[in-house]
Amino acid sequence: MAPKLFGTDMNQGVRAVLLTAKALDLEIDLVEVNVYVKDYIDEELQKINPEHTIPTLVDGDFSSWDTHAILSYLAEKYGSDDNLYPTEPEKKNQIDQMLYFESDTLRPRVNGIIQAIVVENEKEIPTEKISAITESYRLLDGFLENKNFLTGDNLTVADLCCLATVSTATVITPISTEKYPNLSQWYRTCKNFGYYEETNGCGLNKLDALVELKLGRPRTEELCE
Repeated sequence: MAPKLFGTDMNQGVRAVLLTAKALDLEIDLVEVNVYVKDYIDEELQKINPEHTIPTLVDGDFSSWDTHAILSYLAEKYGSDDNLYPTEPEKKNQIDQMLYFESDTLRPRVNGIIQAIVVENEKEIPTEKISAITESYRLLDGFLENKNFLTGDNLTVADLCCLATVSTATVITPISTEKYPNLSQWYRTCKNFGYYEETNGCGLNKLDALVELKLGRPRTEELCE
């Protein structure tokens, strides 16, 4: 039986899991949970995960509800090799470091804006919040200097996790090719994955449309680089 994933593909954490599962050639059963409705409660999810957060993975009798823990679990359990999440301590540390960057720096900056627009119905995005996202772009561009992927020449769960969140950030402000050439090249490379559109592009497009609907107008150049 395929593992169940509770969430919506508009959520970047859910898309990170879908990207990783597809990279592992693993089928995932997505159970739709719409957390972008204020005060929404899914009783089945709450029984599994008292925090009522997404993504939540159920694999047989096992459950997990942290994106990064889910990604490493799937890679270790279902990977035919350890390429996506190596066991060698130094390489594993580099990947974990990028996962923590996504969790502690990149994601809160992106989620703060998305949550304010989609759930709280705010109509304006403060300039400082846009600047925080572009500062994350600058950091990622530096991490990618002389590299194809975030930790070297090989794709890992760190790339898939950051891909889902960076693509979400582009809903707010695009990536400047001139200012962030390394990040732009990495993003183009990832978007060319054969499974990108199915696992990330479709949900991202739905989120993009929802943001424009909530703003009551198309996103304008003033919000962008």
